[in-house]
Amino acid sequence: MADSDNSMSAFFVTRRRLLAGTATAAAAWPFHGKSRAAELTDGSSAADPALRLCGNWQKIHDETLSLCREQQRLETHLARTIGFPCAKVRLADGRDVTLHSIESLNVAYSPGNEVEWGRALADFAAHQARWDAADAEIGYTRADELIRQSETAESALLDDLPQTAATSIEGILAKLKVILRDGEHWEHPDDFPWPHIRSVLDDLARHHKYRSGDDLDRSGNR
Repeated sequence: MADSDNSMSAFFVTRRRLLAGTATAAAAWPFHGKSRAAELTDGSSAADPALRLCGNWQKIHDETLSLCREQQRLETHLARTIGFPCAKVRLADGRDVTLHSIESLNVAYSPGNEVEWGRALADFAAHQARWDAADAEIGYTRADELIRQSETAESALLDDLPQTAATSIEGILAKLKVILRDGEHWEHPDDFPWPHIRSVLDDLARHHKYRSGDDLDRSGNR
């Protein structure tokens, strides 16, 4: 039977790791609905620059995730209807293998299988042409370009985060959440320091909620 080439070419790459844990992270985002946090981002003189930056990051991050889901849907469609470009070739030792890149085909070449290799190369080129035509029709590569642009914008805001001072507890919470949400995409969420950051975030959120509730109770009793 044919073996599979383990070296995945660029079209195999979606951002599945980026998508992992999205629902949980979204549920944990500290601000929902109209609140003090929303008021601080409405352009008033009291606006917290860190909160404003984090809100912009969150918006772009959500757009990135949406694009990733769309790209994944398009990739699944291409894989089912066209199949990832590949070609079978018989090696000099008589083994049949299925390869998924021109580079792998070139490695498989030998004078003893030149005719077989040439046929495999033509098969791969034809398969790639079918993939490219379908890609151009549905916009898979375009989605990848948009993801890269969105990720670049996210990264630029993330680079600005350490230099942007928070002037409110909401801003501090938002900065921690951005750090946590971005970091967990690329590393195991149970590894240091992510559980520790979650703990600090939860402590701050509980404290802020208690203080806010206490202030409201006092004002109601006046």
